[in-house]
Amino acid sequence: MFRTGLWTLGRWRGVPIRLHWSIPIGALVFGRFRFVPGFWLGFVALILLHELGHTALARRRRLRIDEVQVHGLGGVCVHERGTPYDNAVVAWGGVLAQALALIPALLAARTLVLQSAFAQQLVGVFTDTNLFLMGLNLIPLEPFDGAKAWQLPRLWWRRRRRPAPPRRSESGAEAVERARRLAQEALEEARRRR
Repeated sequence: MFRTGLWTLGRWRGVPIRLHWSIPIGALVFGRFRFVPGFWLGFVALILLHELGHTALARRRRLRIDEVQVHGLGGVCVHERGTPYDNAVVAWGGVLAQALALIPALLAARTLVLQSAFAQQLVGVFTDTNLFLMGLNLIPLEPFDGAKAWQLPRLWWRRRRRPAPPRRSESGAEAVERARRLAQEALEEARRRR
């Protein structure tokens, strides 16, 4: 998405993680122009987690991953384009990663007494903001993940209904006969060309 203004934070399983200069602006806007450092940190971490979810499923589908970018408007996992089925699976990766973070955050919010404002802001990102972003990402329109993600049930059903071609192994005699026939055809073709 962004070509310039990126700083490489590090690598995750060989994939460069890049941060864009617009992150502080996005965090400030999404933090409603308040001084909420816990929210800012959690927001960037949540976006990174979302993109790493895409990365994990892209890797699972054996797609080449070029980089992960986090910027002020969200993030992007830049990977090789796969089949529609592959792309639909990868589209679910971000929301699934967010769901995995949501469970411990909900437990922490219910069981722990969070006394610092920083901790409250951080847990708030992984609960309330997380749920909001999950819903937003699942809207079935471009550029949201839901545009591809919601195709998965139909694509999966189509793959399940397609019968696998029957595998029939040749006997030794059939293999020899097929090889003899191919050799005979090649010999006749060579004679015709003379």
